[in-house]
Amino acid sequence: MKAAHVGDARVLLVDDHPTFREGLRSLIEHTDGVSVCAEADSESSAMRKLEASTPDLMIVDLNLGDDSGLRLIHRARQAFSKLHILVASMYDELMYGERAINAGANGYICKQDDPHKLVEAIEVVRHGGLYISNKLANRIRERELSGAGAAVEDPVEVLSERELQVFTLIGNGYSTKEIAVKLHVSPKTVDAHRDHVKRKIGVPDNTRLIHRAVQWVLSQ
Repeated sequence: MKAAHVGDARVLLVDDHPTFREGLRSLIEHTDGVSVCAEADSESSAMRKLEASTPDLMIVDLNLGDDSGLRLIHRARQAFSKLHILVASMYDELMYGERAINAGANGYICKQDDPHKLVEAIEVVRHGGLYISNKLANRIRERELSGAGAAVEDPVEVLSERELQVFTLIGNGYSTKEIAVKLHVSPKTVDAHRDHVKRKIGVPDNTRLIHRAVQWVLSQ
């Protein structure tokens, strides 16, 4: 294990998959200027580690089991204004990147990206920069130019994290039972999410919900 040096940026790893944390820790150990000071696998443990370890940078996944990475980002930003936050997620950046930035993150990278890109993202974020793709930067710029009210019914804007997951799976052709299995919840819970999604995006029935979901998935 690499010994921490004075001046190293102290990193908190937050992910509920030990294998990914191990791989990320190994990558950081081979990167100059950064060292891992703590690890967490949930929202509550991350907040405790932030208080106890006072890291400079938090690398966090959005999917933390029953917890929400977006909520953690918001809480961490409120409590630790100088903390740099990088999201490393399996979710597509165009689906969740803007929400993460709005919650207080300083960067977003997909777990599937090349490790060299992750090192680059860490360097940019720990030095106070913003790390996002050109596609996401263009989307944010387009929203700003078009005005705040232009995307009232955009699923990315109005749905919760779990509701957007359900909406996306519907658009990819999954049934209620299949969605329940994938998300480790009951079919009744999926049905409740479907009802919330219909209300929020303004569709009256399941048929139109499916059409809207399919169109949205294809547009992404």
